[in-house]
Amino acid sequence: MRSKFKWTLALFMALIVQVSFAQEKTLSGVVTESGVPLPGATVIVKGTQHGTQTDLDGRYTLKVNPGDVLVFSFIGLTDLSYTVGVPNSYNASMSADEEMLDEVVVLAYGQVKNKNEVTGNVVTVKSDVIANTPLPTIDQALQGRVSGLQMSSSSGVPGAVQNIRIRGRNSLTATNEPLIVIDGIPVINSNFAGSTDESSLSALAALDSNDIESMTVLKDAGATAVYGARGTNGVILITTKKGKSGATKFELKTTLGFQNYAVKGPRMLTGAQKKELYLEGVYNTFGVANGFGRDEAYAFTEANASGLAGGTSLVNWVKGGEVETNWGDLVKKKDAPVSTVSFSASGGDESSSFYASLGHNKTEGTVIGSDFRRISGVFSFNKKLSDKFDFNTNINVSNVKQNGLLEGAAYFSNPNLTKLFMSPWIPAYNADGTYNLPRSGLHNILYTTENNITTNDLTRVLNSNVVSYKITDNLKFTSSIALDYALAAYKSYKNPVHGDGDGIGGYVVNSINRNFNYVAQNSLDYRFYVGEGHRFDVKLVYEFQKNKSHLLEGEGQAVASGFTSLGTTADNHFASANFTDWMQQGYVGLLSYNYQNRYLIDLTGRREGSSRFSEGSQWGNFFSVGAAWNISEEEFLSNQETLSLLRLRGSYGTNGNSTISPNQYQQLLKFEIYDHEGGLVPSQLGGPLSWEKQKKMDVGLEFGFLDNRISGSFAYYKSMTDDLIYAKPLSYTSGYATQYVNLGALENSGFEVDLNFDIVRSKDFNLSLGGNIGTVKNKITEMPLGPDGKPLEVLGSYSANVEGKAIGEWYMPTYAGVDVQTGEALWFKKDGGTTNAYGQAEKRFQGASALPTYSGGVNLHVDYKGFFINSLVAFSGGNKVYEDWVAQTNGSGATTTATYNGVEKLMDRWQNPGDVTDVPKTVNRNTANSSQSTSPSTRFLYDGDYIRLRDVSFGYNFRGAILRTLSLDGLTLSVIGTNLLTKVKDDRLKYDPEIDPTGFTSLTAPPIKSVVFSLNIKF
Repeated sequence: MRSKFKWTLALFMALIVQVSFAQEKTLSGVVTESGVPLPGATVIVKGTQHGTQTDLDGRYTLKVNPGDVLVFSFIGLTDLSYTVGVPNSYNASMSADEEMLDEVVVLAYGQVKNKNEVTGNVVTVKSDVIANTPLPTIDQALQGRVSGLQMSSSSGVPGAVQNIRIRGRNSLTATNEPLIVIDGIPVINSNFAGSTDESSLSALAALDSNDIESMTVLKDAGATAVYGARGTNGVILITTKKGKSGATKFELKTTLGFQNYAVKGPRMLTGAQKKELYLEGVYNTFGVANGFGRDEAYAFTEANASGLAGGTSLVNWVKGGEVETNWGDLVKKKDAPVSTVSFSASGGDESSSFYASLGHNKTEGTVIGSDFRRISGVFSFNKKLSDKFDFNTNINVSNVKQNGLLEGAAYFSNPNLTKLFMSPWIPAYNADGTYNLPRSGLHNILYTTENNITTNDLTRVLNSNVVSYKITDNLKFTSSIALDYALAAYKSYKNPVHGDGDGIGGYVVNSINRNFNYVAQNSLDYRFYVGEGHRFDVKLVYEFQKNKSHLLEGEGQAVASGFTSLGTTADNHFASANFTDWMQQGYVGLLSYNYQNRYLIDLTGRREGSSRFSEGSQWGNFFSVGAAWNISEEEFLSNQETLSLLRLRGSYGTNGNSTISPNQYQQLLKFEIYDHEGGLVPSQLGGPLSWEKQKKMDVGLEFGFLDNRISGSFAYYKSMTDDLIYAKPLSYTSGYATQYVNLGALENSGFEVDLNFDIVRSKDFNLSLGGNIGTVKNKITEMPLGPDGKPLEVLGSYSANVEGKAIGEWYMPTYAGVDVQTGEALWFKKDGGTTNAYGQAEKRFQGASALPTYSGGVNLHVDYKGFFINSLVAFSGGNKVYEDWVAQTNGSGATTTATYNGVEKLMDRWQNPGDVTDVPKTVNRNTANSSQSTSPSTRFLYDGDYIRLRDVSFGYNFRGAILRTLSLDGLTLSVIGTNLLTKVKDDRLKYDPEIDPTGFTSLTAPPIKSVVFSLNIKF
């Protein structure tokens, strides 16, 4: 009996132990990557919805049963599984998943989210693409890769500013350029050249593309409202590379290549062609009245050379043997070399990591006198000081030296002008080999380029310092200060022998521009959960930004022989100094809600003040609401395999535009000198002024099929800007030309499509094809009222700003060709007839502006057993381009055929009654019709549509035994081509179609095409 009782008691105790063991246990632990805590990692019981996420210190606590399988996951890391056993704590160390890293998106103020957690419209371009774009400014890597982003170059001189428009033009007077943010620093992205008359210098030219981890373009209010009054034109976030824990890794990359013009440009007249046109003009002007025929035109010219425009020049050229000078070839540097080298190291341990690099870039311009050199150094360091404190610092120091050009306008020492304007009858050299130096007219650019100096020297320091403190498991405080210092030194020397310095003993201009920008930020991050699957993230930010700019400039004439410095000038000294500053202050709140990664809501609010605006108008409020539904995460789609991704997202919010010159609202006086006395005179009227206000709406659908072998997105957007900052014209009786006011409104709308097809996926062979296109429709919806109470119509010679039309829509007479009987130019009148009197022609809207209405790109990737090919074709169109300086190069009178030079198109001129052509007859004097034939009209207005082979690369990634033999982690050889082919829709357009936002061709260095060989070694 006692024995039976013992066995019963033993069985009962075993059951108690079994039941107790089967009950839920509390499991806690820390999730890390290489010893660094991972906040936001997901810990879930496999096969259930039961789970949690780690706090700001990587810790988690979860109720589990023995035998449960826990799955640890984090964006960019491989999943880790663990079967629950007896221990009541478990620490998980996770490792990087290279494929998943592509899904991480960097957002404003340090937010890092999985692509499927983002409610805004953002596009990220990764480091491999940026590093393989062999151009001096990193923003050029975005062209053709981001739907809705349009880019054009202000000049082909290395380091020149790029013009970027995201979803169109949002302002009439304020900037239309996006905000640039580097590692959280809203930086100054100005032109740092010392003179607006010469080649521009982009602030981004100070960055080495090999140091960039990613560039993220924020387009809608859901992504940009957090930047308030600076986010109207979109935001480009640039993230630099950081170190990773582990053994130190080294990378060496070097390139060598050559550059040429991307487009040859218009073909100019040869000496013989110009002679033919000139003599025909002499016959057309004087032949009948003086009784000579075409064949006798030269004899008449020789006899009357001094009385005819260009007569002496032609006679001297003929007597000299008719030796032609091809000035276009003389100003061009064929196969201009480019070389770069970059060396970096990164590594760390469990508590710290670092990244360091050195870089050098030497790029020769394709136009004589232009080149670019950059030296850069980067150091980034992360340190976990304790369980609660973390510290990070980044510093980027670079020096850029750019030899630029007088370009853009009709400067006689502009080599881009010389190739178009300079007569082939004028020799570059004398018979003894010395330079021919004309005493009047255009300069011999070969001499002035060799003996003049135009230098921009920019030193830039970017530094950010961040310290964070964990207050509780879910609450963290972060404080940062970021510094952006730029010192731009400029020197211009014009020699006293020939050119601009002739007659004044030469002259020198020196300037120093110091710009200091700093941004201080303090933030609180808090994460909490409500129930199961309801995650909330709260971020509060205080931000203060101040910018100070000092300019000191001096100039003098009569330079001492053999010297080029300002201190050696003896006459007409002039000095000036300028100081400006401005401040921005903002309070930001962000709230994100995530329910099981299915339903997402983002709320953003910002209150901001700016010193750029008048008292009472300095503060504004901005907000956005963004939401997304990850439909593919729903249970009703869990059992199918075709649909990989389906998500619907949208946002609505407000932005502003405060990027104008300081003090526009103030009534200003300026200092003037008269008769050696100084005094103050009124210079600006001033008045109440505030920022432009914009409302943005964006909706989109993202999808993926067959494990995302087919993926893409569609989006529609609309933005409405009111209270435009507008330079309102004033009556001259007021003493002022304009006054800045908040008047008028405009809107942009359009569609964006991104598609990608992974046609083949395998271990040894992959083939993918993708593309994007974005459209924009721009319209002025409200113009200020004029004196008559009606909307103001600003009608210019070429374009107009009128309510209901696009900004700057082309507005000019329509060209009707040439009168077949007289050879004179004709234009259409209002009644539909034609006239040879330009003043009687009707000005008409031409249905397009300078802004493209669509742009995009198509990309191809192929790799096979280490070999790879990547290509990108970019396209743009829907706009019109106007050929400028046509009075000099396309005239039918003496200005072109006698004084300067003309385009080859002039050979198609009218010669005899009955000839059908659009080129008027040539004459030797500037008659009314010949002068008016180059007046603004559609004769020189072209379709701007083009397609360009933007990038193509071919190379080989060495693998396996070769790397082991060489003790290398990676070795890549490649050749990269940029802008190799360009096709324009309108064959009349001979200039490069990538025109700046004004829509006019200009006398600047054309964009380049290049072929670059690259070697990349990792060890």
